[in-house]
Amino acid sequence: MFTKRTVSILLLLAMSVGSSYAVSSATIEEQQQYFGIPEPAFEVVKKPPTAPRRIEIENKNGLYIIRIPYEKINLIRPHVTKLLTFNKSVYDALNVELVVNGGYFDANNKRTVSYVVIDGETVLDPTKNQSLMNSPSLAAHLDEILDRTEFRVLDCGGEMKFDIQKHSAPASKKRFDRCKIVHSIQAGPELYPNLRMEEEYFVAKDGDKVVRDSITALKKCARTAIGIKGKDLYLIIATVKHKVTLPELSKICADLNLDKAMNFDGGGSTSLNFKGTDNMAYKNFEIISDKKKSARKLKSFLIIN
Repeated sequence: MFTKRTVSILLLLAMSVGSSYAVSSATIEEQQQYFGIPEPAFEVVKKPPTAPRRIEIENKNGLYIIRIPYEKINLIRPHVTKLLTFNKSVYDALNVELVVNGGYFDANNKRTVSYVVIDGETVLDPTKNQSLMNSPSLAAHLDEILDRTEFRVLDCGGEMKFDIQKHSAPASKKRFDRCKIVHSIQAGPELYPNLRMEEEYFVAKDGDKVVRDSITALKKCARTAIGIKGKDLYLIIATVKHKVTLPELSKICADLNLDKAMNFDGGGSTSLNFKGTDNMAYKNFEIISDKKKSARKLKSFLIIN
């Protein structure tokens, strides 16, 4: 089973010295405003010794395919911040191998539009976003919005597993799987094996006419996606140099023979930082949607170490 270890706030302060926000006189409360209260890590089940595979990155003219072998993952969890902050600032502060942008948020009120669960507890809840819940134009579709797809880290009888499901789906489909959700981060829509743009109310049509496209799903845009193949994870990052529609992104997932895949927040939110510990060709590597523009501040992240 997974266990927890306490990580002190003072340690987070020490790790964040190199970030753009850290200053020598920063108080603990100020650090929490930027980086959130640090969460304890969990230890994954011990795995038998195997020939280590490294995290691999393939660049297809601005379309990045990042394969993360299961045996390289010792820690994987969401991270959230009280105030919006940059992906790189979280990466610098937590000193982990990889950080990628996560779920949706309201840029106006800085509140979440996506569920995030850490250590079995809901830490971001879109039902507490009154702008979302009280929107007359969304009232008839809140069930679809709140039940959008999420990436899950599961504890299945002491074994770490990954899954992609809609929010309401149970952790275990089979009676004796003994799986429970440890962490999850919601965004959507599901990309593969089914593209669920309309079912999750990102796209709406009146006959053949598109009357809603809330994330420019049908237009070419920078994107972030996460997928599962066997036990391994895949991150797909499309920058402005190689913009794609969601149907095109779904096709990329099919071509990679992924088992499941989903969309994370994209556009200007597309961000990834990678330490490159075992892949020196990508040492201290950063991806943002458009290198000619500054990165966007974000609300939630997925961290891997």
